[in-house]
Amino acid sequence: MNAINDTVIIRVPGSPEILWRTQRMVSLGADAELAASIANSDADVHDIERLLEAGCSLELAWTITRPIEEQPHVVDAAAAAADPA
Repeated sequence: MNAINDTVIIRVPGSPEILWRTQRMVSLGADAELAASIANSDADVHDIERLLEAGCSLELAWTITRPIEEQPHVVDAAAAAADPA
């Protein structure tokens, strides 16, 4: 789930939206695995289409538009205790 400007986006597996996104990516040249990854992500399919029209490869367009996965911030307690800066 992703919230954008008070709008909640929910991608439901097997929904018409996911099916359309998958089919659109296949029609643009993605193999089934890449198409499914893009379809199930928060990437904007239209942004990918615009990048392809501008001459990007599909792989580069996916790299550019792929949502960044936030990694949890891990604090090393021993290091923090040794350097209380």
